[in-house]
Amino acid sequence: MTTCVTAVKKQLPLILAATGAACLIALLLWAFSQHGTTGMFRVNILFRAGVTLLAAWSVLLLAGGISYPWWSRRLKPAAVGWLKVLLVIPALAAIITSAAAFSIAGGVFSAGIGDTPPQLMVADGTGAYGIPDIAVTFNTAQAVTSTLNWGTAEAANTAASHPALKQHVFMLKDLQPATTYWYQVNDGPVTYFTTPPVSGPLRLAIASDAHFGAGTASGDTTRQMLAEIARPENGFDMFLFLGDLVEYGFLPGWWQQAFEAFSAASSTVPVRYAPGNHDTLFAGFGNYQAYCYPEGMELQTGSRLWYRLDIGNVHLLVLDVEWSAESFTRAQHEWLEAQLKSIPRQDWVIVLSHGFYYASGVDVIGWQWYNNPETIELITPIFPTCSSSTSSLAWEGGI
Repeated sequence: MTTCVTAVKKQLPLILAATGAACLIALLLWAFSQHGTTGMFRVNILFRAGVTLLAAWSVLLLAGGISYPWWSRRLKPAAVGWLKVLLVIPALAAIITSAAAFSIAGGVFSAGIGDTPPQLMVADGTGAYGIPDIAVTFNTAQAVTSTLNWGTAEAANTAASHPALKQHVFMLKDLQPATTYWYQVNDGPVTYFTTPPVSGPLRLAIASDAHFGAGTASGDTTRQMLAEIARPENGFDMFLFLGDLVEYGFLPGWWQQAFEAFSAASSTVPVRYAPGNHDTLFAGFGNYQAYCYPEGMELQTGSRLWYRLDIGNVHLLVLDVEWSAESFTRAQHEWLEAQLKSIPRQDWVIVLSHGFYYASGVDVIGWQWYNNPETIELITPIFPTCSSSTSSLAWEGGI
């Protein structure tokens, strides 16, 4: 036993170096298995440099560990001592760094989003009267049973959430167009909203890139704009937010902060959140789907990442285009073509996404934020061949 312990101690630098290298490699493999990482690696030179550093770190640790037995037999004791330090400290740092990065970006120890105010979220497709169904959604820190009362001045409905849940979704289906409804969650305030019309003017509020949690985010300006969207006299029928609601989607606290602010508008103006590249980073991919298209919200045409909203003869096709064209999968491509071909040619078609196609912009550390050749080549040719009245809208700016 003593001999075994002595042998392990003697080879401890090799063991730690190999473990550190394995942790770094596992972190990189996990990171590149996540949605959106490939796009970030291509677009973001700082992330690319970080990945290169981690890869080089793992190679040096592995090489140092493998060569340690050979050097330890040939160097003087003092030199061997320094060699141990040069292996053990970077190895321990690699193990700690890998564990911390995985825990944070992977949401391992996340406590969840906590309490968020009720919001009106627009569902994919359309109801019986030519406008989309709407869900009242909110989150609670603890699992509770909630009740929703809702209706019009002439009729009331009640729906209960059973069993106790942390995420609450109440579908309001087959709503009448241009009609004022009210809803009340538990004993909370009665809130009113008006559904969009199927004919006549349609007023949409469109924004993106609030980046809650970022040091550069302008929270006061964002709140002022949300207040304007919420003002009844401005008459907005729907609020379309085109991605990057938060700076890092894997941090639930920033989603909570964003929804608390957005409820000023989204509690009375039905909202739809498109996926942005910052929203879906690492564990943010699951958070976006859970928070912005939660389980219980119905799907008619697409997925929780891309979908179609029909308001009379106006058809909104929301795409999942994040960094560049990496997230535009074959399935999404086929879905988009099928939707465009199914829409009458005289109707309005508006395509929305976070990522851009033709745009003005600037070069930022090696990437041109304008006229994206990949989205232009892959996606834009679909529009004119399928519909003569298609308009497209992408956004990479700010709310």
